[in-house]
Amino acid sequence: MSDASLSAAALIDEPALLAQERGFARLRFSDQLEPGFQLYLHAKMCARVKIVATSSIAFMLFFMLLDYLYLPHWVSSYTLSVRSAGLIVIVLAIWYANREGRVAPHRAFAVATVGYFCSGLMVAMVIIVARLAEVPIRVTHDGLYLVLLSGMFLLALPMRQATIGSCAIVVVYLLAECCIGSSRSTVVSNSIFLINFTLMGAFGAYLYEYMQRRAYLNEQLLEAARTRAERESQSKTRFLATASHDLRQPLHAMSLFIQHLYEQVDNPETSKTVARLADSTQLLQVMLNSLLDISRLSVGMVRAQIRSFNLQPWLQQLLDSLEPFAARRNIVLRLRCNKAYAVYSDPLLLERLIRNYLNNALIHAEARTVSIEVTRVDQRLRISVVDDGCGLAEADQERIYEEFTQLRNPARSLDKGVGLGLSICRQIVHLLEYPSGLESRVGEGSRFWFDAPLGEWQAQTETPQQRQAPELSGRVALIENDRVSREAMQALLSAWGCIVWAFEGADEALAGLRGIEVDVLLTDYRLEGDIDGLMLVRALRDQAVFAGPAALVTADTADEVIEAARLADVELLYKPVLPARLRRVVHNLLAVRC
Repeated sequence: MSDASLSAAALIDEPALLAQERGFARLRFSDQLEPGFQLYLHAKMCARVKIVATSSIAFMLFFMLLDYLYLPHWVSSYTLSVRSAGLIVIVLAIWYANREGRVAPHRAFAVATVGYFCSGLMVAMVIIVARLAEVPIRVTHDGLYLVLLSGMFLLALPMRQATIGSCAIVVVYLLAECCIGSSRSTVVSNSIFLINFTLMGAFGAYLYEYMQRRAYLNEQLLEAARTRAERESQSKTRFLATASHDLRQPLHAMSLFIQHLYEQVDNPETSKTVARLADSTQLLQVMLNSLLDISRLSVGMVRAQIRSFNLQPWLQQLLDSLEPFAARRNIVLRLRCNKAYAVYSDPLLLERLIRNYLNNALIHAEARTVSIEVTRVDQRLRISVVDDGCGLAEADQERIYEEFTQLRNPARSLDKGVGLGLSICRQIVHLLEYPSGLESRVGEGSRFWFDAPLGEWQAQTETPQQRQAPELSGRVALIENDRVSREAMQALLSAWGCIVWAFEGADEALAGLRGIEVDVLLTDYRLEGDIDGLMLVRALRDQAVFAGPAALVTADTADEVIEAARLADVELLYKPVLPARLRRVVHNLLAVRC
């Protein structure tokens, strides 16, 4: 479909387009849609220009040859001259009418109809002249059938123009028959055949235009649906960007305040209450992340960042993070993976994928042992999460991937999640294009597996993991426009032993840091005014105010922010930040400064 016909109906919504079906019988759309259809029909006619021009010229040349071979010389000289003039008119009409985008459709159809009429008029003239000259061969009006057939179906004219042109040709020919003194029976006989043929052709032209209008309306409906889907997708994208930032902000402040409160409490009962509050906050954070993840995956906002990394230590670290949770449920975690295996994948997406499989086994499988098994299959690694729990019936093995589905949680208790974990897993394996599957039988446990590309193993120096919370001692500049988050981070960092200078915006930080020497800079990404957090870090470095290590604390998860932070050599922390991670990152940045 041409761009012009698309723009002609761009402002018509789906209900208005559906209402156009009432205009099919009379072959007329609304005034808003009809111009677009005329452009569409003109484009269809232009698409046939080669076959129309070739067949028309070949048809005329063939009959000119017959005139030359079988008609008397004085007749053929006359008919050849007329046919040549008619051929020129037809060629000019075809050329003019089929210039898409440069000739208005109504003019193109009118010129094409004139060319069609001239072609029929020329054939009628030759028939009449041949009869008057009493040539030795019998000349019939069969040639008119070919002309009418071409005008009705080959030229792709609108039904009204095709019918008008055909009726005009038939009327002129029958009048000429009467003028040369043909018998009444001949005229009546020819009239019956030609008029019936014209009526059948008109019905065929009507069906052709009807189907073209149906096709055009369907294309417009598809375009309207696509536009609506894009608009909804953009709306969802804006919602996710806003929700990702605005919902993470209070969670970020809440988790930091809870940690600060926990460190200030001495009473055991109060400590237990604060710990439960922290667990509830952590559960709320997990639920929010699940909702945002499934939404971001469904609208295509997630792009994989592929690289090679060693698999065995990476998986061991993942299992270690789940060990306390598994121990509380008396579940044994095991890892079976060759130390020489490396995988070529996105570490963040792969961690989310395996973690969700593990959480599903730990929470829902009623298992005693949950293990990760890695085997090599050709040039891929098959990573399986296996449990010895209750297993799944065959009818449930597809249902569990549906959003918000939990088979053994009729009360919908929140400690078992919201039912999005396996839905996110399916979205991730589709995004990464990994073959995957599920093997399970009731009472015999389950095996969730997927195949990831084999990567290149890299030699690494093992560093002992720090189990105790690191001691902090340093000067920290904190730039955060959200007052609650700023106060929470300032209080917690101060409790950990840091000296903190807090600023609300970029301009305040640029002015305030000129007379202060700090070791580490922590800044939010979205600040008030025209300067964001990364621009602030670059401005401080360019002005030689601060050249030390910096971290960007943000709720914005866009890929552009990740790449910009990497290029600026700035550590990236996503809100809500776990207090332990914040403490570890600040400790590492202080160590770099030293």
